[in-house]
Amino acid sequence: MSKVVVSGVGMSPFGKFLDKSMKDLGRVAVDAALADAGIGVKDVQAMFFSNALAGLITGQECIRGEVVGYPMGLAGIPIHNVENACASGGNALHLAWMAVASGMYDTVLALGVEKANHEDRQRTFSAYAAGMDVEQGFATGDGAGQERSPFVDRQARLAATLFEERGVTMEGLARVASRSLESARLNPFAHRRFGGSPEDVLSARVVVEPLTVLMSSPVSDGAAAVVVTSRPEAVASGRSVDILASRMATRPPADRPDAPNAVEASAHAAYEQAGIGPGDMDLAEVHDASVAYELMAWTDVGLCKPGEEQRWAMEGVTEAGGAMPVNRSGGLVGRGHALGASGLAQIHDVVRQLRGEAGDLQVADPRRAVVQIGGGVVDWLTAVSSVHVLAKG
Repeated sequence: MSKVVVSGVGMSPFGKFLDKSMKDLGRVAVDAALADAGIGVKDVQAMFFSNALAGLITGQECIRGEVVGYPMGLAGIPIHNVENACASGGNALHLAWMAVASGMYDTVLALGVEKANHEDRQRTFSAYAAGMDVEQGFATGDGAGQERSPFVDRQARLAATLFEERGVTMEGLARVASRSLESARLNPFAHRRFGGSPEDVLSARVVVEPLTVLMSSPVSDGAAAVVVTSRPEAVASGRSVDILASRMATRPPADRPDAPNAVEASAHAAYEQAGIGPGDMDLAEVHDASVAYELMAWTDVGLCKPGEEQRWAMEGVTEAGGAMPVNRSGGLVGRGHALGASGLAQIHDVVRQLRGEAGDLQVADPRRAVVQIGGGVVDWLTAVSSVHVLAKG
C-alpha cells in the first residue's frame, strides 16, 4: 500500500451562523486546505463529503457533496457522500485514506460541512434524534428532542455511571470542562471563546441532572477539510503528517456482551496497524460531546486505566502541560460540534500541533497523536467509531 500523508488542512470558524450556507462554510475550509497543501482544485481527483443533518435541517438530501463542491470547481470528479452521525468526518477521512493507500488516486479531499442551527430550534433538536435507532430509541426526560438534543439525556446517565462505578465527581467533570473552555478561548476557530473556571462550569444552567450547559458541546455550524495524498513531493515534505493508521468499528453484536465496544475495537485495530500503542502517544483528540463522553474515551482509547479518571482530572494530566494533553483545541465542548465536520476539525488541530503551528495552543514537541470520534447509538452503545494515528513526518 502507498504511504499516505496529510498535506493540507483548513477549516472555518465554528459557531451559530444562520446567515451562512453549507456552500459558504465549505468554501472557507476548502480554500484554506488547498492553499495549505500548495495545490489547486484541478489537483483533486476525488472528494469524500461528510454531513449528518442537512436533509433534516435544510432539506438538501442525496447530492450534498455535489451541491457544495460544484461552485468551487469540484466537479467532474467522483464525489462520495458520507453520513455516519458524529463520526461522519472520521469516516470520510478513513475512505480518503483507503482511496489513496490503494493506489486508486494520489490526491483526494475529505470535506465535512454541517449547518445544524435553524431559526426553529425544535427542528434542530428533533434532527439529532435521527442518530439513534428510531424504532427503539432510549429513555429520555420531558423536553428531549424539543428543548435539547436527546443525547444530553444519555450523556447525563453516562455521567452518573462514572460517579457510581469510577469514583468521578462533579468537580472532576468541571475541571475537564474548564480545561476545554480555557483552550477554546485561545482558539480562533472555536465556538465558545469565553473561557470558564470550574466554578463557572458548576454554576451554569443545569440541562439534565447532573450536567450543566458548559459540560456539553454546543450546536455548531462549520466546515473542515483535509487533503490526503501519496504524491512523492508531499510525502517528502517536512510539513506533511503521516497517517500511520485509519480504522473504524461498529457496535458489537447483541450476543457478545463482553466484546469490545466500537471505540475500544477501533482503537485496538489502529494501534495494531500503526505498530505502536497508547503509551507512545504525545497528544490526543477524542470525542467529547460531553465531558462524560471524554472521560470514557480516555479509557476506551487506552490512554487512562479505568478508575484513574478522577485523578487524571484533578491532577491535570490531560492539560497542556500534563503527561497526556487531550483536546487541546477545546474539543467539542469548547471548539464546538458541527457533526459532519468535527472529525476533520480534530485532524486539522492535530496536524497543526504536529507541525508546531498551533500558536497559543501549541504543546511541547508532540510527535505522535491519536484521534477518535464516535457517532450514534444502537441499543444504548455507541454505534460507530473511527480512530486515526498521526505522526510527524
